[in-house]
Amino acid sequence: MNNEKESDLQLELENRFLTYALSTIVSRSLPDVRDGLKPIHRRILFAMESIGLNAAAKPVKSAKIIGEVLGKYHPHGDASTYESMVRMAQDFSMRYPLVDGKGNFGSIDGDAPAAYRYTEGKLTPITSYILNDLKKNTVEFRANYDNTLKEPLVLPSRVPNLLINGSSGIAVGMACSFPSHNLSEVMAALITMIKDPDATVTQLMKHIKGPDFSGGGIILNSKAEIRSAYEQGLGAVKIRGEWKIEQLPRGKQQIIIYSIPYGVNKARLIEKIAEIIIAKKLPPLIDVRDESDEKMRVVLELKSGTNTEKMMTYLLKHTELENNFQLNFNCLKSTGEPARLSLKEICRSFLDFRKDVVTRRLEYELTILIKRLHVLDGFVTIFSQLDKALKIIRSSRSKQEAHDQLKKGFKLDDEQVSAVLEIPLYRLVRMEVDKILAEQKEKSKEKKQIQAILGSDKKVWNIVQKEFHEIDEKFGDKRRTKIKTIELVEYNAEDFIEHEDTYLVLSKNGWLRKFKTVVEPSTLKYKENDSLLAAVKANTREFVAFFTSRGMVYIFKLYNLPYTRTGFGEPVQNLFKFADGEKVISILSLDPAELAASQIFPTGDSSNKSSHQTRLSFASENKGGLEGMIIGSSGYGFRFPLSNLIETTRSGRKLMTLKGNDKIVGFSLVTGDHLFMASVSGKGIVIPIEQVSVLVGAGMGSRLMKMTNSSLAGFKITNKNGHSTITLEDGKTKKINTKDIRVTNRGGQGIIISKRKKITAVE
Repeated sequence: MNNEKESDLQLELENRFLTYALSTIVSRSLPDVRDGLKPIHRRILFAMESIGLNAAAKPVKSAKIIGEVLGKYHPHGDASTYESMVRMAQDFSMRYPLVDGKGNFGSIDGDAPAAYRYTEGKLTPITSYILNDLKKNTVEFRANYDNTLKEPLVLPSRVPNLLINGSSGIAVGMACSFPSHNLSEVMAALITMIKDPDATVTQLMKHIKGPDFSGGGIILNSKAEIRSAYEQGLGAVKIRGEWKIEQLPRGKQQIIIYSIPYGVNKARLIEKIAEIIIAKKLPPLIDVRDESDEKMRVVLELKSGTNTEKMMTYLLKHTELENNFQLNFNCLKSTGEPARLSLKEICRSFLDFRKDVVTRRLEYELTILIKRLHVLDGFVTIFSQLDKALKIIRSSRSKQEAHDQLKKGFKLDDEQVSAVLEIPLYRLVRMEVDKILAEQKEKSKEKKQIQAILGSDKKVWNIVQKEFHEIDEKFGDKRRTKIKTIELVEYNAEDFIEHEDTYLVLSKNGWLRKFKTVVEPSTLKYKENDSLLAAVKANTREFVAFFTSRGMVYIFKLYNLPYTRTGFGEPVQNLFKFADGEKVISILSLDPAELAASQIFPTGDSSNKSSHQTRLSFASENKGGLEGMIIGSSGYGFRFPLSNLIETTRSGRKLMTLKGNDKIVGFSLVTGDHLFMASVSGKGIVIPIEQVSVLVGAGMGSRLMKMTNSSLAGFKITNKNGHSTITLEDGKTKKINTKDIRVTNRGGQGIIISKRKKITAVE
């Protein structure tokens, strides 16, 4: 084709993506610093104004409003448009709602609003101050999407909507998040800047103390932190809900939560508190109830003698009762360019806009006055020689002839003559003539006043300031959000954990179950091709260590694991970040209060391997001196102090370094003075336990048994007169007495203990 041309693909993609990004930023996601609105909100308000839905009007169906917006100004989805209208009607979303909604417009519990065919709406009184003067040439208009109508580029808002109602949006490579503020505080700050254009953020903050959210709450940031966010246009405020203690009969207490952070779903907050109660992570808390009506009232039922400060500190840390609100003052400047502005720049931009709007309004009113005075001058000229004018009119054969004769005879222009010819006869009486003369005098006076105002910036600013006072008197209210610096009460999470014995059962395929009562592992059901790996007794205040085939150890707080009610439990992989093919080979419960090795489930079942079902506790006289041992399939291993086993992240901690296809064979507590090891090929060795090196950090350790074309089948820590049991490949077992094998130094190949059959396990 003749219009084809070559272009660099990368350059073309960059240009088109930048065009798309800019379109998203300007036309959808960022509010204008002048009226604080995005295009969708501006179109909704303009459409409602155009069909007469002011505050005094009768509300109409939201479906009609949405249809008006989509059909004339916003050719996009009805769902997103209705969602934008709904938000402007929600008093928990906007500090000063712009739409007066009738019907179900959603709730703070996250309930969805009713469909737009069921709800109704109109504008709120404060919105009229956003739309005032729209018809007085105060702002620019542009063609709508099909070039059949005009829509405003910005609304001539007298209200600093961006600051008092806030805004949030995500564009391409840019986002914004403005908190709401108190109207009276913002107006006072704007008036301060009118009087002192060089006022700093610090001076503005004498009036604007900080964000003021619709739901109240407490802002915990210091003045310095808030000032820094206002100066940079970027930061965060920490918001905390509010509560009070309510006294009940018989010395009991309950806590009433009466405000929550902005944007937090009350139903989800209550659900999270209920989960904490069910999991018994906070035993002093018995129940949670929602008794809210018009006012929020969430009741926390407590046990007698509860330390309420520590309990609420726990809830603040583990629920959204305390939350952060990000501040990101990205918006569109008056030039249409996106930028991050400071609080001072936002106030300055809005004031410059207000001055421009007031100036354009006065110029428009002056133009109308001049035009009216011009017509009145024509009336006065005619009335001064009324008989002559009537004679000309009566002698004329047509309207055009009368028009031409009056124009020539009285030296008037076409506009004046047309007005004279249109005047009703009753206006020719003396009284009406006097009214016209009085109007001329009044209009002349108004003209001089407006000209005087336009000639003085100070007088224009006085009008702006007067309008701010008017809005403040009508809509100003008290601050809802408090600003305090509150010290958190220190607490130990374990203070809230009840001492309770629990029982863990882990299958070979990694399914973990937690029981309140002791169970016989052999009676439990397992998934197909799965069986018991380990079973331990522990206390809810203990940690549990999971040793894996990849040489990792994962330490987990037991109370964080929910009890198993039905089924096979949950995969242990959900608790940690395991590598591909990584499996748990042993578990150990750790009690920092006592030191006494014990086993649960005392039974003769051979599946209960002592090295897999170990419980450890520390006693003060031992000072954490117990050791563990870990050995890999290559025959390398080491001892390590159990005091190394401290809580880890989900990623765990490296315990043993492995090479190639080597993997961990097992873990065991060091409870004897000899180590028995057996290889898959049928050899066994006994070495003194003191020859096993001790490592504090991760490593391979020392070679304990030399592997020749084989790998380690298993090991057991025993005494000189003890014994071990080996399992052969055919499933049969064989008892090995430690004293029957000569004790040698580490690193040897051992002696043959099974000539024909391979060894698969050691117990």
